Amino acid sequence: MMPNLPGMHLEQRKGGPDKLLGKLIAYVRIVPEALGETGSSGSDESSGEAASPLAAMVRNGILAVQANFVNQRNIRDFFREEFGISLEKGIQEVIDQAKETGGLEGALDPEAVKERLESMKNADFIPIPAKIAFFNSEAEMLAGDSDVYFLGHFTVLSHAHLCVNSFPIIYQAYFREQEHHAMASEIAALLGNIEEPKPKGAREGDGPRLQTFQGDVKAFLLKDIIPKMIYSLSDAEEYAKALNQFRTFMGDFGYPEDMQAIISLVESTPAHDAKAIRKLELLVAKVEALQKEDYVKLDDIRNELGRLS
Repeated sequence: MMPNLPGMHLEQRKGGPDKLLGKLIAYVRIVPEALGETGSSGSDESSGEAASPLAAMVRNGILAVQANFVNQRNIRDFFREEFGISLEKGIQEVIDQAKETGGLEGALDPEAVKERLESMKNADFIPIPAKIAFFNSEAEMLAGDSDVYFLGHFTVLSHAHLCVNSFPIIYQAYFREQEHHAMASEIAALLGNIEEPKPKGAREGDGPRLQTFQGDVKAFLLKDIIPKMIYSLSDAEEYAKALNQFRTFMGDFGYPEDMQAIISLVESTPAHDAKAIRKLELLVAKVEALQKEDYVKLDDIRNELGRLS
């Protein structure tokens, strides 16, 4: 959970602090005086600061940034996802822009800038930038699938800009920490499962088992075992047999929480609509990916499951 510092106004308007989604919208509200007499997004060229690049980032008094720490784990991902270019090309564009604008970056030695950015490529941890996003209202922000944070009111645009660009780094740190704890819990569950007895009713020879199964694990679960569980839900005795077959097959599986997720989904969604079926398919794909230690595929599966939650 992210703390408030003295004097800081920080509210999570959507999402849970103990289960961050990894997708963020952070925004502040700008008092009209900060935008000049018009109080608009800076379209009035005659209003001094209202015509500044910072003022142009404000819409309806809202200055907002958006970030995705699920699909983007490093600076390379950010350049590829947001701009469709490589990190190297992105670095060169930063340098070229600095030369053209003559701003603070332009005052630096371009080669020094390049050296600093190049050094980022091999860093183990790189804060992923957030991008400016335009929203007409808070309701529009709340309609998405992101954690939404309100960071307060500002009278000085440069201070507001500093706030919304700094906060995503803090958010990312807490999100990564939660990811770490979740992974540690999975490892603990795996280790604990080694010492646990086999599920009740599961005996050697009761049926095929995951660790020794020679066929297509995914197809066997989706076309044989799970359909039996679904179709026998109305018959307690038949469902107990189907459930026992599933538990026996999964008895050696090292992630009991994923096994339970499949059972819970079968039992809690009797209609089994398209969304429920897709979740079952993804959970079974996750079983297969964990079994094969295919962590690239596992990441994609977790991302899609997160979007369906």
